[in-house]
Amino acid sequence: MTEQTLLPPPDDMPEPVVAPPRRQKRDVVPWLYGLGFIILAVAIVYLWQYPSAPRETEADSPALRAAAQQIADMDARLSRIEQRPTPNFGQLVARVDALDGRVADQTQLASRLDTLSGRIESLSGRDQTGIDVTSQKVDALATRVAALEANAGAIETVTKRLNRVARLQEASFALESGRPLGDVPGAPEALARFAHTAPPTEAALRLRFARAEQAALAAKQPGETNAPFVDRVLQQAQSLITIRRGDDVVVGSPVAIALNRAQSALDVGDLQTAVATVETLTGQPADAMANWLEDAKALLSARSALDQMADKA
Repeated sequence: MTEQTLLPPPDDMPEPVVAPPRRQKRDVVPWLYGLGFIILAVAIVYLWQYPSAPRETEADSPALRAAAQQIADMDARLSRIEQRPTPNFGQLVARVDALDGRVADQTQLASRLDTLSGRIESLSGRDQTGIDVTSQKVDALATRVAALEANAGAIETVTKRLNRVARLQEASFALESGRPLGDVPGAPEALARFAHTAPPTEAALRLRFARAEQAALAAKQPGETNAPFVDRVLQQAQSLITIRRGDDVVVGSPVAIALNRAQSALDVGDLQTAVATVETLTGQPADAMANWLEDAKALLSARSALDQMADKA
């Protein structure tokens, strides 16, 4: 038999090494969440207690400028309201004081005060409405003034025309009263001749006509040499005999009849007809009436010139 070699016994087995238990790591994420929540809460409280607003200067903020303009407008409106007569609130205050002492219910008193406040605000609104109406009237007047200024040239033209008409009226009064007319711009020769010389008047011509008529009747009557003998004898007889019916000449010389018609026209203020009748005279009777006729025609020419200037004024 094969001899078996016995192995030596194993050395003492080493004792198993027991590893110490590992310490479990703590999770820090929840702590970080909690810390962030606390910081956020503190920030919210701080912002709530001390809110911050962006700083904007008046020069850099159109909104601030607009607000300042609105405040200035409101200040001006309040100034206008304050300048109005102050309503008498003395009686109102006395009644409120009496109610304060009598009424125990403060709620009812507050309600009445609110009513009075509403009435005061209503009065303030009425004042503002009146101010707006006044402003509209002022604007309308400003528009009318602007229109008048725009028509200043037309007004000046009208003023010159009125002055010219007034000057012509003054000249007409002077002409009828026998006073010098003065200088009339643009006056023709028939009118300018009486600028510094007294013109004849119709009343003076009426008085002078009687003397001129006597001289004309006393002058040698013109005869018609070509007339038949009977007509010449009849004309000579009529020149010697004058028969009147009142102021009218029934039978008389042609000169007497013509002068009688002229006198009748002159008595009723018809100077034009009187002049036309006297112009029919010839010979020595015409010479006797020449001065009167010249003055009468000058007066008629001056009147006609004034009428023409008045039509063109």
